[in-house]
Amino acid sequence: MTDATISFVTSSKGSKILITQDADRNIDEYGKTKTSFAYGETAYFRVYAEHPDKLAVFASDGTLTPMGICTEDVEDETVVFLDSSSADTDKPVTSVSSYEWMGGSLGAVTRKGTYSVQCEVEPKPSQGLFSAALIGYRTAYALYGITLTTKDRDSYPVIVYAEVVNG
Repeated sequence: MTDATISFVTSSKGSKILITQDADRNIDEYGKTKTSFAYGETAYFRVYAEHPDKLAVFASDGTLTPMGICTEDVEDETVVFLDSSSADTDKPVTSVSSYEWMGGSLGAVTRKGTYSVQCEVEPKPSQGLFSAALIGYRTAYALYGITLTTKDRDSYPVIVYAEVVNG
């Protein structure tokens, strides 16, 4: 069996981009998430960005197939409000759907920016006023598949590059 290694690289300029494998689509015959692929198989990945419809994605080899823009509901991500009324999220936030305070409440949690949320009450840690919240939010991503043709090598590196264009 050959082993292709796919590395994800994003532009250091402009908007933040996050690339992850698509665990919902990369499933083996036992229902487990695949982490390695044979030549000829398609590996699926997600590209998260503020505007996933304004991405340029390229691969150093193989056939790259854009599969559309999808949404995902993220549930139970922990955010901490310690020194600021804003907190960063792992993925871009389109809208906040829920929040539950794990300790004292700092009011409503709403979207602040692409990768951040905010609470209503300014934390004051020196006065014991800070907290963590479990939040739910909607995000969007561009879905891609990459298929590599058979090579005469046991291992083969492939680079996938993504950047925001006109964003």
